Amino acid sequence: MHSDYDIIFIGSGMGSLAAASLMAQWEGKRCLILERHWQAGGYTHVFKRKKKFVWDVGLHYVGQVEKGEQIRRAFDAVTQGKLEWKRMPDIFDRFVYPDLSFGHRSGVENYRADLEKMFPNEKLNIAQYFQDIEDVLIWFQRNEMAKNLPFALRWVAPFVRKDVPYALMTTEAYLQQRFDDGKLRALVASQWGDYGLPPSISAFCIHAILVNHFFNGSAYPVGSSEAILDSIEPIIAAAGGKIITSHEVQEIIVENGKAKGVRVKNLRPAADAPEGELIFSAPIVVSCVGVFNTYVKLLKTPETADYKAGILDFNKRNPPVSHMSLYLALKDSPAKLGLAGENVWIYDNWDHEKTYASRGDWISHGRPPMAYLSTPSLKDPKAEGHTAEIITFAPYGEYAQWKNQPWKKRDEAYKALKEKAAQQLIRFVDERYKGFAELVDFYELSTPITTEYITGHDQGAIYGLACVPERFDIDKSPWCQVNTPIKNLYLTGADSTSLGIAGALMGGVATCAHLVKAWRLPKLLKLV
Repeated sequence: MHSDYDIIFIGSGMGSLAAASLMAQWEGKRCLILERHWQAGGYTHVFKRKKKFVWDVGLHYVGQVEKGEQIRRAFDAVTQGKLEWKRMPDIFDRFVYPDLSFGHRSGVENYRADLEKMFPNEKLNIAQYFQDIEDVLIWFQRNEMAKNLPFALRWVAPFVRKDVPYALMTTEAYLQQRFDDGKLRALVASQWGDYGLPPSISAFCIHAILVNHFFNGSAYPVGSSEAILDSIEPIIAAAGGKIITSHEVQEIIVENGKAKGVRVKNLRPAADAPEGELIFSAPIVVSCVGVFNTYVKLLKTPETADYKAGILDFNKRNPPVSHMSLYLALKDSPAKLGLAGENVWIYDNWDHEKTYASRGDWISHGRPPMAYLSTPSLKDPKAEGHTAEIITFAPYGEYAQWKNQPWKKRDEAYKALKEKAAQQLIRFVDERYKGFAELVDFYELSTPITTEYITGHDQGAIYGLACVPERFDIDKSPWCQVNTPIKNLYLTGADSTSLGIAGALMGGVATCAHLVKAWRLPKLLKLV
């Protein structure tokens, strides 16, 4: 029995890092973060080859990090201002279609003007679109605040919420209502890969939050995303806390309706850390491993049986989004091809629904329907080796037959499938950026079962629960909040608020609202 800590965090993702840092700084809490992977950081961690080649596994760009902006305020608080940012080019996202290349410029007025110039007949509709996004953002912030209020302040919730009917429409339903031109509808939805679902399925509120997040451009952490963990871990340690890797939480211990601690398996036993079951106890437990893992895998108590059944049904109807990533080491700078560090969204057609439907059979057909190209070495001024990443969507079911084979030792059929996919992705990018294939030195490809193995997320989910309208309706998805039916157990991270690194960060802030002393709440609210 280990009981030397005030708070136990399950998972070392952005939500845990943020909440643990604030609790260490503001309350002097000793925080223990338990991570099943051998490297901490969740989707903020990186991996390296030959020392100089570095790739991010989850963070590719972050918005709202200019001085004074919301996400910057939160990052400065949790890192004590130690995290530096490199602003990306003015055109930070490029949408490439067969007959059009559109550069998304920083600045909401620039983006709006470019759309109006391209679609002059839709000028009034475009103006209303930007107003609607602002209205939905206010709705979302108030909705999140209301559902995540500490118990003593729940009476305020009805006065905080704002009614915006189209917030919980699908993105497609909203865009069809707003715009007449089909290409305009497709163009403004080009970033749907950032939340993983096409317009017909995704909630308009997540579309609005995402595009608003990048209205004023984006930035990248100096030193890659691992700089986030590097800046936070010493803060946690200074208060007596610790991050332990290769320790998998297998159960949240609940007694009389209260969380008491966790049962843990040491995945890398050694002389000073023997194999066997470990039990860590603390007055508070916080889970950052997602709604599914928390309620379906880790809680074995009748108080959460209804949540478990509801989440299983939700996932059956709305399977989580999975992907494959091709990590490439390059012989020379991709700047030679005209790239400047912007993200490139390459689509083979204008029909996002067709693109999403084709995500499962493109390898056999010999051509991916879309690809997202990122060049980390052009974003990070500290990068030593030239790198690129190509990401596309891939259904988990097509790879599930290999999930029980050992990682990195799966059979030849699996390796052949990966090689075929890698070559097709390289050719696809090379069509748009001639000479790209010749720059490739070596590469590695990850599939949904890789993600599942490394993260423990069901079906290799990269965004948590699917961002359908139901996910943001607290009456239909009551599990998507910081509070749980178990006393002293809280959620943090993306599933408690919104997806992505920024969403998980704000999830950490929201969790702290339940943990800090009441008189610190104004200081906390100032961050958001």
